[in-house]
Amino acid sequence: MYFRLNPECYFVRGSKNGAIFDLIDGKIVALDHQETELMTICENNEPIYDGRLFRELKKLRLGNFYLNKIYVQKLRIGSPIEEQQIGNPPKLYRAFLEINNSCKRDCWFCGYYGIRRSLGCMGCNKWNQNGEPLPTEKWKKLIDDLRNLDCKSIFITGGDLTLVWDKAIDILDYANKKFDNIYIVLHKRSLSENMMSYLTDKAKIIIQTENLDKQQLDGYIYLLIVKPEDRNSVGGITSKNTIRDFVIRNQESLTNSSLMTKKKIQLSNMHLFLNNIKYHPCLGHTLAISYTGDVLPCPMMRGHKFGNVSTREIYAIFEKEWEDIYKFWGLNLDKIERCADCEFRYTCIDCRALEECLTGKIDGKRLCSYDPKEGEWY
Repeated sequence: MYFRLNPECYFVRGSKNGAIFDLIDGKIVALDHQETELMTICENNEPIYDGRLFRELKKLRLGNFYLNKIYVQKLRIGSPIEEQQIGNPPKLYRAFLEINNSCKRDCWFCGYYGIRRSLGCMGCNKWNQNGEPLPTEKWKKLIDDLRNLDCKSIFITGGDLTLVWDKAIDILDYANKKFDNIYIVLHKRSLSENMMSYLTDKAKIIIQTENLDKQQLDGYIYLLIVKPEDRNSVGGITSKNTIRDFVIRNQESLTNSSLMTKKKIQLSNMHLFLNNIKYHPCLGHTLAISYTGDVLPCPMMRGHKFGNVSTREIYAIFEKEWEDIYKFWGLNLDKIERCADCEFRYTCIDCRALEECLTGKIDGKRLCSYDPKEGEWY
């Protein structure tokens, strides 16, 4: 007798335990060590003798019994060789356009003071660096090039955009003709009702805030700054349009933090899961362009530069620097310390900017409370 998982069900083995991911229903079935060994046998198409586990999996509609060996083609999306075909551009999903670097506020968690945030890429930051800012016409040319590269979404960000409002609106109006998915990042204290009304039909507004109102307005994305002392009090937030951005006051508190917890294991999603097998869950398919034109793997990773769009076109940077760009895009969690031993690695979040800041290594890992070698959360 044989047992095989359905095409939409993936078995991932960790150092000790394993897990089954249903990419249709989103279910995750965590397995103990003995169950993991049994699952390994059946997925190797070897005969099984103890049917208790497999009867339960059949009840859950995750697999079935067979009299003979069979081949099960796993569910996939798109062509497996599409990106290797000559002439096909890399798939660029997200581009961050940092059109400004000025702000009158002095937030302690700002990028000006270093990498301290779990979702700093989504928020507003200014940076302690100099350089000639890109002119508006250069940003417009870049938007054209990103559209030609079939980029899916752009994020207009950089400091306090209301200080360069005319420039921001000019660039936004131009981008609105080229892109369906546009995000603009603004601090709650900078926004007026007139600004929000103007932006509503032009972009998805990401509002950075340190305090939530009792009622969050529909149609906006709230990026809530969560201080270390408030971490336990935000667990009850269930609003779908609120994202929590955990910040750290100093290096010591960063060392003692575990931003990845059992509650943050995401339900299986077909597109994310299959993407994460090959790409980093955040850096993959992503680029950022600083206010001076530097092309970066992420808005928070200022020490890694692929080129500058003030001297070269973005497609030329892709062509010449593709090997270096792919080092970040292809940094899936199989290549990250500790993560490589974890059965949840293809459904996990990960911030390379924070991890690199803490460990000093691009593939280091500190901010996780799961020990895959013991199969225990602590």
